[in-house]
Amino acid sequence: MTDRDSEKRIEKLAGEKLEGKSYSEIREELKASGMAPEEISKLIRKVDERVLEETLEQGERQRSPNHYRWGLALAVAGLILTILYNAGLVLPRLPAWAAYSPFLAGILLMFYARMKQRKKSASTSRDPGPIRRRRPYK
Repeated sequence: MTDRDSEKRIEKLAGEKLEGKSYSEIREELKASGMAPEEISKLIRKVDERVLEETLEQGERQRSPNHYRWGLALAVAGLILTILYNAGLVLPRLPAWAAYSPFLAGILLMFYARMKQRKKSASTSRDPGPIRRRRPYK
């Protein structure tokens, strides 16, 4: 079996596991297909690693919009503080970097959340697609 075939099989089995199939059911199916017990153990270990990676990615996907909202709120609050500071209405003895830092932190948090969302959307498509399969060059 080639690496590509084994990767496809691991992806398929990980998908089944994420849909609710138990490891014992997967193990029984593999045993019925005539696979050696050592190979089954290795394959189940790889499937478990893939399921763990996918679970962590799903958790990160769920946190990205939350990070973006917190960054937006922090940026707006920092912007209001900055305007009030520059007008001399709030904390005139506060150092300038302390007045500007909530705004900058909010902007950075928003960029971080967008970067995570883009990374997530780029990593979901692992298959090269039908055009790239026909033309493996750039």
